[in-house]
Amino acid sequence: MKGTIVSAWIKTSRNIFGEDVVRDALATYGISENKVFTPMEDIEDSIALGIIDEIAKRLGKTPSEVWHEIGLDNINTFSKDYPAFFKFKNLYAFLKAMYDIHVVVTKRIPGAKPPILKVEPLEKNKATMSYSSPRGMFDYFHGMLMGASKYFKEDIEVEILEKKEDYTKIAITFPMEVYNKRVYKLNSFLSLGFIKSFQLKVGLGVLLFSGIPLAILSNYLHGMPLLIAILALSFLIPTIIGKLLLRPLKYIFETIEDLENKDFSFERNISTNDFLEDINNRLNKAKNSIKRDFVGYKAIVDELNVFGEKFNEISNNMTNTSQEIDSIVRQVAYGATNQAGETENIAYQLNDSIQNLNCIVEKENEGKDKLQLTVDKTRKGFENLKNTVDNLNEIVGEFSIVKEKSFTLKNRAQDVTKIVETVEKIAEQTNLLALNASIEASRAGEYGKGFSVVAMEIRKLAESSKEAVSNINNILEAILMEIDELVSDIGRQYGILDEEKSNLNNLSIETSQVVESIKGVANLIIDLVSDLNKESEAITSMSEHVESLAAIAEENSASSQEVSKNVTNYINEIKNMTEKTAEFNKVSENFAKELDKYMI
Repeated sequence: MKGTIVSAWIKTSRNIFGEDVVRDALATYGISENKVFTPMEDIEDSIALGIIDEIAKRLGKTPSEVWHEIGLDNINTFSKDYPAFFKFKNLYAFLKAMYDIHVVVTKRIPGAKPPILKVEPLEKNKATMSYSSPRGMFDYFHGMLMGASKYFKEDIEVEILEKKEDYTKIAITFPMEVYNKRVYKLNSFLSLGFIKSFQLKVGLGVLLFSGIPLAILSNYLHGMPLLIAILALSFLIPTIIGKLLLRPLKYIFETIEDLENKDFSFERNISTNDFLEDINNRLNKAKNSIKRDFVGYKAIVDELNVFGEKFNEISNNMTNTSQEIDSIVRQVAYGATNQAGETENIAYQLNDSIQNLNCIVEKENEGKDKLQLTVDKTRKGFENLKNTVDNLNEIVGEFSIVKEKSFTLKNRAQDVTKIVETVEKIAEQTNLLALNASIEASRAGEYGKGFSVVAMEIRKLAESSKEAVSNINNILEAILMEIDELVSDIGRQYGILDEEKSNLNNLSIETSQVVESIKGVANLIIDLVSDLNKESEAITSMSEHVESLAAIAEENSASSQEVSKNVTNYINEIKNMTEKTAEFNKVSENFAKELDKYMI
């Protein structure tokens, strides 16, 4: 199914059922509410028809009811999108042209398969209409029919004559005459069912109404009366027969008068079984052919109007763009003129700059040699710094050994302190034993006096030992404190020395990087000086071409002025084209008005 019809359904559904219902139905099939269905786009029938089914579910209606409502309102949508297809005198003419309209739509949109609609007159104000489509959609068809009835403001009666799965046939009763067929009995009688020659009919009529009566009268009349009867009947009968047989010409002239009045909407039919019927049929055939052509013409006029509007818009845009281009070209021309004068000044300034540049190059060459000497000195200073760092690393290593030995000395002093403490404890025990010995000697009396003297001496010795141990302990504590201070000083000095060593190592690394950077910068400067020498030579060569550039700038200035002149002419041509486009639009509108005079 083509996108143009699906787009019309969606547009109509939004008008009838609201945005929310349609949006939800589209979302069911993963279609955005902003989706634009192009006329050439193919939409699967299951999706197109399924969207309407989803709308019916959300409205709590049957699909048949929804299709009927869409068809009823779709006429308004189509009349706005295709106004040329609705310019008919009445509903019957519109329905009669539906087949031709579908042919035009099929040509416009390749691949489109609209339903087949045929209308045939049945009675004076009654016609049959057949609808054939593999999709069925009869409710939509009946809704469209009722919508067309409302559009043309005609009340109709519809009767279903036949209905199949993909085909239906209905009878439509119109409020006005849509078909007329006159039967001329004399013409039909004289044809005898097979005679179509008008001359034979005249001859047969004369024979029947003149020849036979004269033959009968000849038996009763003689002489002058018979002659008068023969002459009278010979004149009157052919005249009357001819007039009666040519009565359909009046009806044919009415058809011709309709053509002169540009009214192709009414079809007249006659039954004479002779050339008059053939003439009338050919006139009707020509009218139908013209009506089909006019359907296409009016569609083309719509397209021409749309094309004219778009072309006029493009012309206006081109005019605005051309004016902008003209402004830019004028600026370029002005700039080119100024450039020609400035180029000459630049040539003189460039020569002065080249001389200054040569002086700078000479100074740069001198600076290059001095820079090379500075780099060499920096490299030697770095080597000396590196040697100092290496020596300091050795000193730090040796100082680390001293630090370890100071910790060992501290530990040994602590061990001596422990020994002194042990001796002090022994002296206390000895003093206690001497005291016990004195007590035991006093108990022994005379026998213990000698032992008491020995115990006293031992006690004195123990007290002397204790006093000596106390003095030693005090001295050791003082020595130990000094050793602690020494160890702390050594540790602190070692930390400072180690930190300075790290700083010096970092400084050495940074200095190494700086030296490398200086070497790199020096090399770059040396290369830059070399490049500067080359550029100086190139600029010197370039200055020789500046004068020719000035000449080219003058030529560009002249060319820009010429281009500006051509652009101005181009703008004038576009303005003329815009005026012609406006005239074309007027012609198209007038042509459309002229076509509207033809009632089809």
